[in-house]
Amino acid sequence: MNVLLDTCAVLALAAGELPQRATAALRAAPEAVVSSVSAWELAIKISAGKIELNADPASWFVDFLDHFDLREVPVDAALACAACTLPPIHKDPFDRVIVALAQAHGLAVLTSDGNIGRYAGVRTLW
Repeated sequence: MNVLLDTCAVLALAAGELPQRATAALRAAPEAVVSSVSAWELAIKISAGKIELNADPASWFVDFLDHFDLREVPVDAALACAACTLPPIHKDPFDRVIVALAQAHGLAVLTSDGNIGRYAGVRTLW
């Protein structure tokens, strides 16, 4: 099954701290993707002083994708609107986009966030 990394998985993978089960799922996946919304979330976390990266967020994100052979999935209007129609299980707009993307493309989500798996049709791995 193809997998989608949420932002916490992106940071864990970059730091070499992705749990063993998530690492195994990532290795076994025919394709692994990251939403462009994760780049936006990283940039917000940097500007808020919550995290530090060794490069500007856009460059870091591109290098991260290249290094781990991941594909970026952009957020289009249909996906953004789908995220707004989800039940209010999760209030974080970034995670709602992750859920909508997983539902639209049948992706398993690598995440430590238990709320993501509460959405219909979304399988989480971590």
